[in-house]
Amino acid sequence: MSDTTGEATASKPDERLAYRGVFQRALIRPEIGAAIGAVAVWIFFWAVSAKFGQASGAQSILDQASAPLGIMAVAVALLMIGGEFDLSSGAATGALGILTILLVRDVAGDAAGAGFSLWVALPLSLLAALGLGWWNGFLVNRTSLPSFIVTLGSFFVLKGAKLGFSKLIVDQIQVGKLDDLAIYAEANNASDKGYGLLDKVFAGEWVRNDHIWDSRDWVYSIGVLAGLTLIVLAIYEYHFRRRDTMNPTGLAGVVVGLALGLVGVWQLHGTDGSGGNTLGALLIGAGMLIGFLGWGMWRYAPRLASDSSAGDADGFMTPLIVGFVALVAAMAVGSWFDAQNGEDLSDAFDLGGSTNLIIAVVVALIAMLWSARSSSAIAVGSAIGGAISAAVANALGEARARVISSGIVALLFMMAFLNLSTEQGARAIIFIALAAVGFVSLITAASRGRRRDDRTGSALLLVTSLALVVMAFFIQSESASAKFRAQAFSVMLAIAAVMAIWAVATMLFDVRRFSDVKADAFARNLMLGAAVLILVGMVARLGWVTEAEAAEGGSIVKYSVRILWFIGFTAVVSWVLARTRFGSWTFAVGGNKDAARQVGVPAARTKTQLFMVVSAAAWLVGVLLAFRLNTIQASTGDGEEFEYIIAAVVGGTALTGGYGSTIGAGIGAVIMAMAVQGIPSARWNSDWRFVFVGAILLLAVVANNYIRTKAESAR
Repeated sequence: MSDTTGEATASKPDERLAYRGVFQRALIRPEIGAAIGAVAVWIFFWAVSAKFGQASGAQSILDQASAPLGIMAVAVALLMIGGEFDLSSGAATGALGILTILLVRDVAGDAAGAGFSLWVALPLSLLAALGLGWWNGFLVNRTSLPSFIVTLGSFFVLKGAKLGFSKLIVDQIQVGKLDDLAIYAEANNASDKGYGLLDKVFAGEWVRNDHIWDSRDWVYSIGVLAGLTLIVLAIYEYHFRRRDTMNPTGLAGVVVGLALGLVGVWQLHGTDGSGGNTLGALLIGAGMLIGFLGWGMWRYAPRLASDSSAGDADGFMTPLIVGFVALVAAMAVGSWFDAQNGEDLSDAFDLGGSTNLIIAVVVALIAMLWSARSSSAIAVGSAIGGAISAAVANALGEARARVISSGIVALLFMMAFLNLSTEQGARAIIFIALAAVGFVSLITAASRGRRRDDRTGSALLLVTSLALVVMAFFIQSESASAKFRAQAFSVMLAIAAVMAIWAVATMLFDVRRFSDVKADAFARNLMLGAAVLILVGMVARLGWVTEAEAAEGGSIVKYSVRILWFIGFTAVVSWVLARTRFGSWTFAVGGNKDAARQVGVPAARTKTQLFMVVSAAAWLVGVLLAFRLNTIQASTGDGEEFEYIIAAVVGGTALTGGYGSTIGAGIGAVIMAMAVQGIPSARWNSDWRFVFVGAILLLAVVANNYIRTKAESAR
């Protein structure tokens, strides 16, 4: 059969269905903005901190992100997708933890406790949690009051109840101690009421330093490299049209490329010299080129000369020039600023208050001009203006509000940046920002160039790859840190190689423009395999030490079982949202409750169940806190509901309901946890964490709206 048979299928697609390519499908995912943001935040803190990115740092991030923040953010995101809020969710975590402790204590202060076994107390406290969620949902449905008002009332009731009952029963504002069960059991040869087993379930720990595995780095390298390879192959499967008959010649290239890659990995692990490392990198690069192109020759139809499009270039020269200018400016900043100077930026460059104000005003004027003239800025500025005040937009007009709001944001940001940053921090921020603008502009130029013809697009992508190589060598030459000279350098070269190979592949193989169920299913399986391999590699790296590391000693790293609870809870809730009827009902009632009811969706019951899910998550977090802390303060959880909402919004969940992602909420929690760990690791005042949280909230809303609008408009 001919390789071009599939073109007949693609030439007359169903006009009611718009086929989306792999990248457009990725961009319309709610969590894509959070995923990109998580990578950017991690790179930023990794660049400015010596300790960030190590196993101890990963432990701190995962612990901070898991409970209460991560679990509650996922549950709150589910409720927000259903169109409601729960402002009592934070206070409920502390209240349910306190209730659990009081149910198992024989004596609580001067008063008698319930004295139940944990096997009885935990179900009872869970029933109380479900009752709280049912009550919130019942009031919202019966009274038609906004959930904001109903749950705000529940928040104050729980807050007051925690304080009142704590002082009434134990005559203080903390309730404990749960581990007294084990102490009493050991001293009196009595039952510990289930504490010994359940403590492992809810507060177990994995001590990294106690587990030695000398083959760890091999498993890590092979797992991560193989996983990333499968991701690239999955993208190939989504993007290119399959051959009707496979070409066995290409399979030989796959085998040769795989062999070269394995030899390269062995070479890198077998030597520490620069010559050996260079040889290993070259072998891996050659293996990638031969293997990926061999895979394409084996599975995908070749591109015909007539396939090249000839359309409007859509102004690719402008982003191309902007990209090069930004990259040159980034390298100039990297060379000019002192990476070791911890002085305030104003002191380092002898900037007075008036000078700072002048610089900030100039930047604000540039931002206003850009907002008024740039089509891209119109979307961004509109989002900023809408986020600040709809009333202002109505009073001044949308265009004026957009320009003014952009200028105000730029002015405030620059004043804060000039007065609060150190020279070291400013160097990292400006360099990363300019480099990001440069590479995004070059990729935009390549995308626009492809609209003209495929050769232009591929050539511009090769130029982008070359620019990344130049930047990698610049970073290596400018940095005295081993992580930049080796790790960052290697990663950047690998990304450049993948981009170059992709540019060549798009010139050789035919792009798929129609749905292929088998190819999509195979690509999803590749993605699943990639996730498993990368997870295995990362777990090996973070969970074990080598003999050499054990001999050196170092800080003790402990991973809590709360991380597994967070991952498991997120996985279950995400599966329910994506694969079950209840998940479909959640999107429906969040989008339009009345319309959902008219098509048979039990809207009131669904919303009540969503409130019960949030309360059940609060119970789980309360139990985890009770076992972790043994003693719970009456104020535990108060006010944290706003952090849950922020994490959900950062993860792509819309405040208006009907759109969002629980996976994104989990990623949003990780981003906020990275700030908690990264800011002090960078030797900055940790009080500025709240400024960071507010900034990423605003940026997340703007970025998510912008990406979603652009992706949907490209149909």
